[in-house]
Amino acid sequence: MKLAVANLKGGAGKTTTAVYLANAFARQGRTLLIDADPQGSALSWSETAGDFPLPVVAAPVKDLNRRVPQLAEGYVHVVIDTPPGELAITRSAMLAADVVLIPLPPSLMDLDRLRPTLEVLAELEGLHDPEMYCLLTRVRKGTRSSRAAREVLTDLGLNVMEAEVSLREGYANGFGLSLTEELGEYEEVLRELQGQVKQA
Repeated sequence: MKLAVANLKGGAGKTTTAVYLANAFARQGRTLLIDADPQGSALSWSETAGDFPLPVVAAPVKDLNRRVPQLAEGYVHVVIDTPPGELAITRSAMLAADVVLIPLPPSLMDLDRLRPTLEVLAELEGLHDPEMYCLLTRVRKGTRSSRAAREVLTDLGLNVMEAEVSLREGYANGFGLSLTEELGEYEEVLRELQGQVKQA
């Protein structure tokens, strides 16, 4: 699977999602994590960890879709972490992917700021049509916000994953860890993603 984790709004949990899912994929086959964010957070994470279980390459470039086939040679899975606010890089990452995962917290502001990301996807119609899924992140268990966000996204005709990622200190403090043991709810996210893609 070639998976782009994308949301043009910052603070949605893209890097955390990309790193955790790449680690989950790496248990199943050779996986490459591409850090397409000029800030380089995913690359920094792997370098800080020291014994990171998969390779990470930096490629914050606008022609990423042209480079991915060569970069991906010999890998079963590729995960691309995209930057906030960088339209051209995000578009190129989407062109390179067969699945686009949009993480977003269940807040009104995040729902309101989703449109630019959806517009980039819409521009690719006919040119490239990756499968797209929304993943609710930073969910406070037992609150109405995730149910309300799920309803809004579903009403927009978007595929919303059943799996959710809680607002947990463990995820926030995961930076710099090799994540070889505990992947938390991201294991459920991966299982659901793979099930959906196989059915499609």
